[in-house]
Amino acid sequence: MAGWIETLTGSLEQKKQYRQYKARTEALPEPYGSAVKAFQRYFMDYGGFTDGETLLTMMGDFVELWERAAVDGTRLRTIVGEDPVEFAETFAQSYNGTQWIDKERAPDRVDPGRRARRSAVTADAAIRVKGLEKSYKDLNVLRGVDFDVERGSIFALLGSNGAGKTTVVNILATLLKADAGTTSVNGFDVATQAANVRESISLTGQFAAVDEILTGRENLVLVARLRHLEDPSAVADDLLNRFSLTDAAARKVSTYSGGMRRRLDIAMSLIGNPPVIFLDEPTTGLDPQARIEVWQTVKELAKNGTTVLLTTQDLDEAEHLADRIAILHEGRIIVNGTLAELKALLPPATVEYVEKQPTLEDVFLVIVGDNREAATPGVTAASRPTSKKQR
Repeated sequence: MAGWIETLTGSLEQKKQYRQYKARTEALPEPYGSAVKAFQRYFMDYGGFTDGETLLTMMGDFVELWERAAVDGTRLRTIVGEDPVEFAETFAQSYNGTQWIDKERAPDRVDPGRRARRSAVTADAAIRVKGLEKSYKDLNVLRGVDFDVERGSIFALLGSNGAGKTTVVNILATLLKADAGTTSVNGFDVATQAANVRESISLTGQFAAVDEILTGRENLVLVARLRHLEDPSAVADDLLNRFSLTDAAARKVSTYSGGMRRRLDIAMSLIGNPPVIFLDEPTTGLDPQARIEVWQTVKELAKNGTTVLLTTQDLDEAEHLADRIAILHEGRIIVNGTLAELKALLPPATVEYVEKQPTLEDVFLVIVGDNREAATPGVTAASRPTSKKQR
């Protein structure tokens, strides 16, 4: 940061302009002020600037852009568009004396072929959503949703209750018709090729869709037969083992706990290895052990080439699993990027010394004897967690 400030304040006049820039930034209302600081941090981390006057001009114009937006009430998403990183690059590169460097730290941000690669990925996306709209009478649930999901990746769609996450999934799964926009799954148009779409997907909804009259094993065998698999019994036994349901396999599902039903529901969705899987808040109601098992399963699916669209309110879940994360708010995608790209939009973190205490989940996993790698590193049944100083 020191070098960046030195470039900005090389003369008395530049120092004066820099102070004015800082004052204007601090005077901006939220969230516009935070946006300026976030982009400034991105410029500092990844931009190479040799001309202080040009840099000051650019930053002055940048603040003015957000000042106008604040006065007009223009939403951040309207200005930034689909890709905040691309917006920052395009804005900075329009000024002489700027270039993007530091390829070892941010190769995807500075590579000239980045947009070409992204276009190629988009053309072969497993899921494509463009201009998706859906309303219920006067309630506009989706107001122009756009995103693509790369094949073999995990895409997390975040949003609060009522944001429209489940509506998006139901449209993609052919359970609901859109009012406007185009959608495709595995290369098939959702509106005109619904049968092909249904053959390509599996959906796990927010609530377990299991038959309570049947046993856990019978539920799995039934779905395996419906998918015309060669050995339904072997498929069922494998999934019962993977989801720790073997001991309860012969019990009726009506006797299962909520977490057990959820695990069985997810297991049923994996039968037949569909190329695209929709998981609508899949770990709701699961205990810590079961949640970790689901996470491991989802990661394995993606490694084997399955495309996963995950909706969740669990930010920790999205951070652990997703290759890309999109936030749905008030019917629109307000940000879409990798975890690193989203973090780059925030002001720099403050480094402090803290006393690290075990979480309740750490304690739970130690007590029940779980020592898988997915648990907190260093916490096993043989080693009681102790507090220690760390950065």
